[in-house]
Formats: sequence, C-alpha cells, structure tokens
Amino acid sequence: MMASANTVWLRPADAGCGRCEPDEAGAGCSAAYGPPCASPDLAGDPALIARVLQALRGVADSDGNLVDAQRFSALRLRDGEAELTLTFARGCGPARLLAEEAFQCLRRELPDTDVYVTHAR
Repeated sequence: MMASANTVWLRPADAGCGRCEPDEAGAGCSAAYGPPCASPDLAGDPALIARVLQALRGVADSDGNLVDAQRFSALRLRDGEAELTLTFARGCGPARLLAEEAFQCLRRELPDTDVYVTHAR
C-alpha cells in the first residue's frame, strides 16, 4: 500500500533502523522485526478494543498480522484519540508500509477519531 497524498508523518523519515542491510540482490532490508510484545498495553472500551484488534488482523505481511504476531506494544482508545505503538523498526523493509496500513485501518474503524501510530524505541 502506498502512502496517500494526505498522509502526514509525525516523525521525519530516517535513513534506516540501523539494522538495514541490502539483500542478495542489493536492495531491501534483511532486518527482523524484533521480539514480539507478549502483553500489549490496552486501554479503552473493551468492546471497541476487540473490534479494532479484529480489524488490525487484516494488516499483515508474509510473517503474519500485527495482532497475532504481537507487533505492537500498546493500543489506547480514549477521548476521541487512538494511539497504536508498533514494536518494529520504522525505517526498514515493509515496516513503513505496515505502519501506513495500520494507520488507514484505524481511520476506517474510527472515522471521527484522531489517529496516531508511533514506534517503540
């Protein structure tokens, strides 16, 4: 999924996650997503959280979806805001595309909500 013309990145794009290395063809990133987050911080209405988590299962790559692969450390839904904290490096491989897909997924599920997708450090 390509970034849309109205996408606003909260943080500037960086040169990489520091673990990027060219693949055998000389392009791409061979870095792993890092360890999964076994118990993410969930805050907000339980029914709404369950609905959003189900929608986020549609954000996936060949290694699985964000929820079942435990690639986020927090989902907070409150006061007209949604914040999703991803646990993988933001500058490598498909990470940026997955983050954009997660952002768009949250916007679809929560149309009247300010959405923030960040990356854990």
